[in-house]
Amino acid sequence: MAGKVKLVAATAALIIVMVMAGQALALQSVTLVDGGSSFVDVSQRDLNLIKFQTTGVKAFTKSKSLDLRVDGENVFVSIAEGEAPAPQEVFFVTSKATFSLVLVPKAIPAETIVVKSQKEDVANALQWESSHDYITGLKDLIKSMYAGVAPMGFSVSDTGKDATKLAGTKELVEKLYKGATLTGEIHRVMNLSGTPLQISEQQFYQKGVLAVSINERDLQPMQDTEIYIVRKSETQSRMDKLQRGINPLDVVRQKR
Repeated sequence: MAGKVKLVAATAALIIVMVMAGQALALQSVTLVDGGSSFVDVSQRDLNLIKFQTTGVKAFTKSKSLDLRVDGENVFVSIAEGEAPAPQEVFFVTSKATFSLVLVPKAIPAETIVVKSQKEDVANALQWESSHDYITGLKDLIKSMYAGVAPMGFSVSDTGKDATKLAGTKELVEKLYKGATLTGEIHRVMNLSGTPLQISEQQFYQKGVLAVSINERDLQPMQDTEIYIVRKSETQSRMDKLQRGINPLDVVRQKR
């Protein structure tokens, strides 16, 4: 009996530690362009970490409420005690870009903010895409969208764009997953008609679409479903168009 009590107590302690650890690990990821700015939440009472992908970071602010300490690629930030939780702007200078973050103090645990540049994201996305063969890459991107997890280097954004194509339906583009050569889209289609509706992948293939996956093909009236679409990225489509306009003989002549 005593052994069971100890086991229960130990299990409860482990659960408490896991919950506390989960609360303490708060991670944000921010992608910025040169000259850009973004708002991020930081802890008002705990030490926060802003982590860059490069060393030699410099941080500047006029705020007297912030304590900034730079160590290589890491910038540690804390809010002075007794200060009002007003947003504080900090400018960062790296070897690749200059931008600012507006830190919004809140009554939350310590935050870790990972700062990335668009170039770094595109390079990581291209690395992810290149590590897969063509078919596997399409399948894995769709699996990632199903799971709600972005592949390495892909950016995710919400959108409410109307993309209705089929009569008697309403179709919205809910999310975009943007990589280097591939773009994933999550669409939501609702059957607005008064009769059952059957949809198929072929109905959603358009120019540039590489793969389609449908969650539910048979929709009752007012029922909706998610559709996962992978297409060429805008950059890849422009490159393909440019290459189609090049005469191979002209390339040969230029090399002579």
